Amino acid sequence: MTESQTRPDLAALLADAAMSMGGEPNHDATLEAIVREAQKSIPGTDEAGLSLLSNGRITTAAPSSDFVEHIDQFQYQFGEGPCLDAILEADTFRTNNMAAESRWPRFSPAAVREGVQSMLAFRLHSDGQILGALNLYSRHRDAFDDEAIYTGQPFAAHASIALSHSREKVQLLEALDNRDVIGMAKGILMERFKIDDERAFSLLVTLSQRSQEKLRTVASNVVAEARSAVT
Repeated sequence: MTESQTRPDLAALLADAAMSMGGEPNHDATLEAIVREAQKSIPGTDEAGLSLLSNGRITTAAPSSDFVEHIDQFQYQFGEGPCLDAILEADTFRTNNMAAESRWPRFSPAAVREGVQSMLAFRLHSDGQILGALNLYSRHRDAFDDEAIYTGQPFAAHASIALSHSREKVQLLEALDNRDVIGMAKGILMERFKIDDERAFSLLVTLSQRSQEKLRTVASNVVAEARSAVT
């Protein structure tokens, strides 16, 4: 296949994948769409999943099966593997013969025992922020050729955009939810203690500091207590 034949096909494939990943109604559905489209789009893939970085922790999300999560746990347990390296060291890691792999001396034998022969991992990042990795698995040797890299790298870029936008929406909704709950709690305290808005907020902050709980948690407790008192 010539380059001129390949690129239009790839462009159409990526456009369809981007529409699917970017058109989901919520964050979990976006993660599932990324994995689903990766399985369809990147040749050689038997299973797929995401390793996401949040608050210094790496966790598996939207695995195509329990098999993926099981293999990922070996990486987290041993602190080594292609998915971790894609997040922490470079953009892309590939192995097509896990049994002969020397880069991950503890992970590789464990993966082979479970049936993994090839793996491919792409870093997910946006605006200088590392989001995690897209992880692909095969039960066959030499599963991921150069076409898989050629397809997977731009796919990972589209997935990064979809993931970043989805996270931003989640953060916005959380901020709005926090504001609503804190506003309700302030109103309850203002009515209960006949104080103004500023003093009600200061009281919430004081309660948060004393209880060592988040401000939103304290506000939610105030609202819940008020609701239970009238039921």
